[in-house]
Amino acid sequence: MGVGSWLFSRTKLYKELMKSVGTQVYQDLLRYVQNRPAYPPDNIETYINDGYLFNPYVYSIVSFIAQKCGAIPWGVYEVKNKKALHLYKSTTKPDLSSRIVRTKALVAIENHELNELFLKPNILQGWAEFFEQVAGFKLITGNSYVHCVGPSGGPNAGKVKELWPIPSQIIKPVAGDRTEPIKGYQYMQQAALLPANQVIHIKYWTPEYLNGAFLYGVSPIRAGRRVVTRSNASYDATVSSFQNMGAFGIISSTNEKSEFTEEQAEMIEKRFDRKTGPKNWGKPIITAADIKWQQIGMSPVDLNIIENDKLDLRTLCSIYHVPSELFNDSANKTYSNTKEAGSAVYTNAVLPLLNQFRDAFNMFIKGKYPENIYIDYDASMISELQDDLAMITSAIGNSWWITPNERRDIMNFAADEANPMMNEYWVPMGLNPMGAERLDDAALEEVEKRLRINDYLS
Repeated sequence: MGVGSWLFSRTKLYKELMKSVGTQVYQDLLRYVQNRPAYPPDNIETYINDGYLFNPYVYSIVSFIAQKCGAIPWGVYEVKNKKALHLYKSTTKPDLSSRIVRTKALVAIENHELNELFLKPNILQGWAEFFEQVAGFKLITGNSYVHCVGPSGGPNAGKVKELWPIPSQIIKPVAGDRTEPIKGYQYMQQAALLPANQVIHIKYWTPEYLNGAFLYGVSPIRAGRRVVTRSNASYDATVSSFQNMGAFGIISSTNEKSEFTEEQAEMIEKRFDRKTGPKNWGKPIITAADIKWQQIGMSPVDLNIIENDKLDLRTLCSIYHVPSELFNDSANKTYSNTKEAGSAVYTNAVLPLLNQFRDAFNMFIKGKYPENIYIDYDASMISELQDDLAMITSAIGNSWWITPNERRDIMNFAADEANPMMNEYWVPMGLNPMGAERLDDAALEEVEKRLRINDYLS
């Protein structure tokens, strides 16, 4: 491209940007944080320390979803039909209809270089561990960052050779201008920025837009932090109650005329501490003093801590869009069986996360590879999402508008390229190929030889 053409294209782009109301709005939003790191509206580390690392419910739910995300394989595909691809992307569950549309839209590329990346994204991790971290950071903090490493020059410039997850609590986006909303990413207070064109940032939507808050995603724990706080306090109260054998009250003298001195009260308190606790459970305490006990507050049973724990679990499961019955909450069954509940996990929690990463990764590699490629995950082997085999066989057996090889693809069999009839459409009446009227005797004999049909009448 010549200098004149380049200047013309840049001028045209600038004029198009000036026509956009949206970019003017973002320009005004970025004005107050331009060229400096945008800080999140709250402390992300608290979601990690007080949530995932401290609360058993948060850990159970997040690890459950993240591990399922990491177990799903990815691959490289060639786009055959763009219209079918758009239709496939609109599906919410990989059922039979979705698989049929996917077969029309994409064909797998077995020997593409990116396939190696989906087995070992970097020298320290396999794909399952890598994507578990990507999913986990987003589920906990609302943001997930992936550093895409590759050569900056030469024939492989721009191609991705390694993928590294970046902890979301140590990295901040640096605001740019209307043509480049994110100038780069600052990590660990380093002066040098990670270029924006080397980082994939996926996040949850947030309605906050002031002071660069829209450059971050909102953490699900932020919406449920009071629930997490109450749940943590519930566990602390239960542990304290067990350690103190349920005791919570005042020890005083029975003789109103002879109250304990300060030294006597401290001595009784120290002795009580030595004689109580889990290791001294059931041991008697003997004293010659005239004392009485006055209970203060309510016991854990009276406080309904166990019932509140169940409510906390259900609320957190609702925040993360998973059924609480999968987390030992048998009293809150909403699905007829475990398979339906497991299917809801994928449909409502796992697949939306995979879809966002898929779209972000495809946008990132656009124009960096010569082939018309598309990156996608393969959810066909997930047992909770599989339709009944007999139903699939019956449905595709009556679908004459798809070829036998496409049926094999739906059933996860390799295409039979040795027989050309497997790429023909077979109509219901007599199951004849639609192109049969164009076959002469010589062509039919050739087909018979390929299909190894013996004419015993001749």
